[in-house]
Amino acid sequence: MCTLTWLHESRPGGDGYRLWFNRDELLSRGPELPAATAETPHGRYVAPADSDQGGTWIASNDRGVTVALLNGYSESRGPARSAYTSRGHLVRELATMHKRQEFWQRLSPAKLVEFRPLVLVFVAPEPPALIARWDGLDLVVSADGDQELPIVSSSFSQDAVQRARRALYATLVDGAGGRSNERLEAYQRHAGPHGPDAYSPNMRREDAATRSQCVVNVDAREVRFVHIPGAPHTTPPRPAVVLARRRAP
Repeated sequence: MCTLTWLHESRPGGDGYRLWFNRDELLSRGPELPAATAETPHGRYVAPADSDQGGTWIASNDRGVTVALLNGYSESRGPARSAYTSRGHLVRELATMHKRQEFWQRLSPAKLVEFRPLVLVFVAPEPPALIARWDGLDLVVSADGDQELPIVSSSFSQDAVQRARRALYATLVDGAGGRSNERLEAYQRHAGPHGPDAYSPNMRREDAATRSQCVVNVDAREVRFVHIPGAPHTTPPRPAVVLARRRAP
């Protein structure tokens, strides 16, 4: 249950983007752990953590690449398994990618068979984004993800929620002059005319809610990651975690 948008921009010294990710989760899930930097042999990345499973739903690395995960809520087409690996661990495994070729090469049905259906998004400083959709049997990768916004998932009535959030996007973003930082931020914070409901990007149901919003800003010098640990229209952000950009050799 999530909503993801981003905007690629040409900036002094190179390309960049701004990205918003609303994470919607059951209220029974444990609290999120704050965004923190992880050191690996292949580089650094910043990510919050799921206290239940230890994985994450979003990670941004020092090359300026963000990998984001949305759960797939269609019935799996793959063979039944007695146990699945938490999808959030896949994000950590892919968090240091910096080339589109890696995204193509490191994802395959053989690799993904241990995971339930999911949507993975790869956003780099240079457009377009890549989107991989896994249904338990087949993997489909879209090479022009910038044309598919907003990316939406919901455990409650996926089709109806997606239609509602896309219709709102058409009104608040496309119908108001097109993508801009201000319009996308307003869209991600939108809580409906009478407060958050199941269909608004900033949502709330009896059993679930928008548990956080992550905002990633990438320019030629740095990656700035802000974690808002609650409904974004009422919760102050935590201090930004900043990574200096590392250039490819």
